Amino acid sequence: MIKRISIIVLFCSLSYYTYSQSKNHIRNVDYMHYIFNEDISYERHLSYSNLIFQPRIFAAKNIFSNNDLLYYGVHFKTTSNNKINFYCSYDIAEKNDLSYIINIKDSLAIIPSFGLEKNRLTYNLEWNINKIFTTQLGLGNQFIGEGYHSLFLSSKNSPYNFLKIKTDLGRIKYYNLYSEIFDARNIFDLKKKFLAIHYLSFKFNKFFDFGVFESVVWQADNLSYNRGFDISYLNPIIFYRPVEFSKNSPDNVMMGLASNIHIKNFHIYNQLLIDDLNISRQKDADSEYEGGFFQNKFAYQIGIKKNNKKNNILLEYNHIQPYTYAHKEPMQSYTHLNQSLAHPFGANLKEFVFLFRYKFKEPYLDFKLTSTRIGLDSADTHYGQNIFLSDFLAQGDNSLYSYGNYNGQGVFTTVNTLNIEFVYPIKYFDFFINSYYHYQSSDIKTSEFPYLFIGIRNFPLSTFSLTN
Repeated sequence: MIKRISIIVLFCSLSYYTYSQSKNHIRNVDYMHYIFNEDISYERHLSYSNLIFQPRIFAAKNIFSNNDLLYYGVHFKTTSNNKINFYCSYDIAEKNDLSYIINIKDSLAIIPSFGLEKNRLTYNLEWNINKIFTTQLGLGNQFIGEGYHSLFLSSKNSPYNFLKIKTDLGRIKYYNLYSEIFDARNIFDLKKKFLAIHYLSFKFNKFFDFGVFESVVWQADNLSYNRGFDISYLNPIIFYRPVEFSKNSPDNVMMGLASNIHIKNFHIYNQLLIDDLNISRQKDADSEYEGGFFQNKFAYQIGIKKNNKKNNILLEYNHIQPYTYAHKEPMQSYTHLNQSLAHPFGANLKEFVFLFRYKFKEPYLDFKLTSTRIGLDSADTHYGQNIFLSDFLAQGDNSLYSYGNYNGQGVFTTVNTLNIEFVYPIKYFDFFINSYYHYQSSDIKTSEFPYLFIGIRNFPLSTFSLTN
C-alpha cells in the first residue's frame, strides 16, 4: 500500500511539473476519440525543442472492494524536420485485480493488451520518405477499420514487432504490414509465426470509399524444416492466395472487403471477412449433407455512427461464424500470445455494441453497452469459439467433416456489459467516475461483476474496453 501511494504521489508530482513547464498542452487519443475521429485527448507533456517527455499515471479506487487499478509509465517522442518521428512508451500494470481480468489471466496466462508480463514496452520509428511513401518500424499493434471492433485487425491484443509501409496516391491508399507474432499455448515454449497483411483503400468521392483486405499467417518452424520469414510474401502487389497455391502451402489465408458511406454527420461502415468458403461441398451429391459445413467460415460487421459538437453515437453489429480465424494447424490460427488478432471473444458469436458520448463545456459523459450471444466450448468439445484448436476437430459424429454447424452452437452464453463514465478535465489530470457492470449467463453458470471507480489519469487507458 505504501509503495502504491508513493508511486501515485511521484507521478502526480512529475505530471504537475511537466504541465507547469510546458507551453503547449495537447491531448492524446482514447478509444472513443479514435472511433469518432476527434483530434483531442488528454496528454500533458514537457517539451524541450524536438523532445517530448510525459509521465503517465492511471489510478482508480474501487468503491465496492479492494480491487483497485494502478498503471504508470513514461512516454517519449522526438522528431526531426517532420521527416523522422520516434515514439516510445513503457508502462507497468502495477495492480489490476478485477475478477474478470483474473479469469483471463488464469485461463490464457496473459494480461490483456500487455502480454505475459505486467510490463509493456512499445515504440514506433516513423519515416516520411516523401509525399507518397511512409514507413513505420516498431513494437506495438495496429487497427484496421472504422468501428469499435475490427474483424480484420484489432488493437486490443499484446504488442508485436511490425513493419508497415503506407503508399498514398491521393484517392488510393495502400498498406503493407509484416509482423512477428507468437503461439503461446505453452507459455514456457513460445513458437514463432509471422503475419503479412495487404489493405487497399480507394475513395470514389466524399460520400463513398471501399477497401480490400488480405492476410496470411504461417509458422516459422515445422517438423520438417525451419522456414523462417517467407520472402514470397514480401511481394507488395500480388494477392496472397495465388502465392499460397503456387507453393502448395498450408498457410492460413483470409480475405475481406470493407466500405464506408458518408452522409453529412452520419457514417455507415461495414466489413466482410472470408476465411474459408467451400461452396462445392453444398453441390456434392451427399445424402448426409445437412448444411452448415464447418469450412464455411466468414464474419461480417455493419455499423453507423454520428458526430456533432454535443454528442457522438455509434451502433454496431458483429457476426462471426463458428471456427472462423481457426486453422487445421492450430499454430497458424489468427492469434498472438493467446489473444485473437480480431475480435477478443474469438468466433461463434453475434454482438451488438452501442456507444454514446455527451459533451458538456468541459466534462463529458460516456455510455457503452455491449450484448453478445456466443456459443462456448465445454470440456472435450469444440463448437467453434476456441480458435486455438484445429477446425478439423470440429464437433461431429466422429466423421472427417462436420455438418450442421450454426452460430451460437455449444454452450449458449449471454454476455452483457454496461459502462458509464463521467470525466472532468482539471489542470493536471482528468478526474473520472466509472461504473461498470459485467453479466454472463449460461446453462452451466451465471456470474456478475459490478464495479464503481473514482480515479485520476493523464493518459488514455480504458480497462473495460480491452476484453469486450
